[in-house]
Amino acid sequence: MSNKETPMMQQYLSIKAKHQDAILFFRLGDFYEMFFEDAITASRVLEITLTSRNKKAEDPVPMCGVPYHSATDYIRRLIQEGFKVAICEQLEDPRLTKGMVKRDVVQIITPGTILVDQALKHKENNYLAAFAKQANTYYFLYVDISTGQCRMTQTEDWNQFVSEIQTVKPSEWIIDEESGSGFDQEELIDLQERINSFKSVFTPHSLTENFFTLKEATPAQEALLKYLSAYLKSIQPHAFDYLKEVEVYTLSSYLQMNQYTKVQLELTESLRTQKRKGSLLWLIDQTQTAMGGRLLHQWLDKPLLKKQALINRHQKVAGLIDNYFIRLELIAVLKNVYDLERLVTKLSLQTANAREVDQLRQSLSQIPTLNHYLAQVNDSMEANDHFDLLPEFKDLLATIDEALVDNPPISLTEGRIIKDHYHKELDGYRDALDNGESWLLDYQERERQRTGLKTLKVGYNKVFGYYLEMSRLQANGFDDPTYVRKQTLANNERYITDELKKIESTILGAQEKAEKLEYHLFINLRNRLNAYASDLQDLAQAVATLDVLCSFAALSEEENFTQAQISDHIKDYAIEESRHPVLEKLIGKAKFIANDFHLDQDQFVLLLTGPNMSGKSTYMRQIAYSVILNQIGCFVPAKKARLPLVDQIFTRIGSSDDLTSGQSTFMVEMIETNYALQNATDRSLILFDEIGRGTATFDGIALAEAILFYIAQKVGAATIFSTHYHELTDLDQNLSQLKNIHVGAVEEAGQLVFLYKILAGPADKSYGIHVGRLAGLPESVLVQSQQVLDELEANAKHLRNHQADQVELFPIDDQKPINPTPSEVELALKEADVNQMTPLDALNFLAQLKHKIK
Repeated sequence: MSNKETPMMQQYLSIKAKHQDAILFFRLGDFYEMFFEDAITASRVLEITLTSRNKKAEDPVPMCGVPYHSATDYIRRLIQEGFKVAICEQLEDPRLTKGMVKRDVVQIITPGTILVDQALKHKENNYLAAFAKQANTYYFLYVDISTGQCRMTQTEDWNQFVSEIQTVKPSEWIIDEESGSGFDQEELIDLQERINSFKSVFTPHSLTENFFTLKEATPAQEALLKYLSAYLKSIQPHAFDYLKEVEVYTLSSYLQMNQYTKVQLELTESLRTQKRKGSLLWLIDQTQTAMGGRLLHQWLDKPLLKKQALINRHQKVAGLIDNYFIRLELIAVLKNVYDLERLVTKLSLQTANAREVDQLRQSLSQIPTLNHYLAQVNDSMEANDHFDLLPEFKDLLATIDEALVDNPPISLTEGRIIKDHYHKELDGYRDALDNGESWLLDYQERERQRTGLKTLKVGYNKVFGYYLEMSRLQANGFDDPTYVRKQTLANNERYITDELKKIESTILGAQEKAEKLEYHLFINLRNRLNAYASDLQDLAQAVATLDVLCSFAALSEEENFTQAQISDHIKDYAIEESRHPVLEKLIGKAKFIANDFHLDQDQFVLLLTGPNMSGKSTYMRQIAYSVILNQIGCFVPAKKARLPLVDQIFTRIGSSDDLTSGQSTFMVEMIETNYALQNATDRSLILFDEIGRGTATFDGIALAEAILFYIAQKVGAATIFSTHYHELTDLDQNLSQLKNIHVGAVEEAGQLVFLYKILAGPADKSYGIHVGRLAGLPESVLVQSQQVLDELEANAKHLRNHQADQVELFPIDDQKPINPTPSEVELALKEADVNQMTPLDALNFLAQLKHKIK
């Protein structure tokens, strides 16, 4: 630190040194100022003027600033751009302080802890996450500071662990790089590459406090909870007593889909546009409340595996469908319910303003109406399927109603937020404010009568306050000891009296005192409301659930969905007139061709052939959609459906090069295929689209055939396997579990016409050249392609003739033994379990083998 710096800059540099990873908002009077690199960065991101301090100096200091009263929006913009902001406030009143005012950071705002409404998406959670590894188990804890929701899970599978993080999509994750939080260096690098969110490095001084509630927590869980608590304490001054009890869940308790599967199925984003429109969530979200939208997203991420819980949801959806007009009324009422979860958080953090308390009042006032309509729905349902009526919080509502005016202002310091007759002292101040003018007029009239000066008047200015004014002519000879001359003007004299000053004190003091008193009364009201925080969170969850079920009912009725029968037989799939609901919505019902889907215990592998663009991928996705919708409690897009409960869905649809890791489409394809083969069970659903196409034709056919045999004979999962390898269609002769189906297409006048209909048996040919014609390839290219195709097909007739001679690429020397004694290296390779090796273990093992060869 340079000795040439002013005391203020020395103070700034001292504080900045403690917060190198944040943009420091340094309070100077009515502005937050930024200096040096912070100023350069902020001016660019916020598009504000970059100036400098000590412009005439040899090395002027870059600086920029924003008004403190409008800083919220600037902070939001910085956070959304991925920056951390440290708020440094004046801790003393400059008017009462001699010398330098004390300053320090009072709050650090990060992407995972920001509470500004404009920075949060209403129907999405904003998670802050922490990870740890202990005894080969990976722990994942995440919390939404804006709603109080806390969840934790654990797994011994690294890929499952990372996939779950990618699914949750935390806005920020924290790591202790000194200890590595238990992870090895390779795992830390992998996390950094695969988690595309803000990383905060945090090393705690101690792990003593725990803001979270988790009964019977293990030592590893307790340590992670304390670690996240320490981080929260370091950046936020608030109490976090509003956080809900930590929900510990097991991944295997839900239908599991890794992140790749969710992306390929377009559950929350369109693959083409990367936007919500065109996704399954876009179609099914008809929720009216922000908390309902967030809950729907959570259900879509975690479909259920418990039959009774699903039947309960289905029956409630059915009850809402059967009561059409009542459902419309429920939806209309739900539109008037605000985001109770985030309102409760603001109450607990003591940041809720009067307008937001009014939103709580308006929301609570809707509950009796909701209960009225729910009771009517219950009257038409079986007792076991009834909706639970919602708590009405009559005392809480009365408390707000008694104190708070209707439509209060946002500001808490300008008054007029507390009702008349709520507080006697406040009524007195208001009487002074409301009647002050009449007091002055009455006083003016009395003084005119007493002095005989008919033009005597009461005036006011900011310098002298209230005064009595008369002309210079009247002032000559005027002698009244109660009048004290205050100001002489060219034509007038101004006086004050004790009575006038008393009136002035009452009027002017009343305004300030009323505003202070109202503020304290509101704070007291807000604190009283906070006692209901936990119960209000439960209410929010109940309203959100009702909202989602109403959304399911509206969707199911509008789109002609049907309630699926849940089968206890794991291969019992029967869907009549199955549809892809998103595509149907986009192109129109009249243009979409519905298809059946049937699987059973004897034939559970479907080999799907047909031309490109004929709808094979669409067919696979719509089957997955029916499974997912059924297991979140919604009806399914079909005329009739019977489905088992599926434990996992695996997909390989389309190409997905991993350029960042140097992995080709084919390598990624093989990795994902292996993951499915290793983890799928007989209760899983596998959707493979053209496996093997990324390598040479014979290699691709060989791999595809072997994979089909492995699935049928060892995995036993329900499978749709689409392919262009028509050589595979003969497998039904040797593989009884396999059944051929194809997408119909016909040639008319040399042109290819897609039928988009799933038919029994294999496709007669691929029609690839016809698709090329549809794409507009030159006619000469198409003619030559047909000639080459005819030649290749003629030569391929003996493709699977095992008696044909084969070229030996590596001839075996007859003089050498066919089965020599294995070497030490070969024995080591045979005994090694490469599936249990990390990449680092594999490198060490390879080095050992190389040393043995030497």
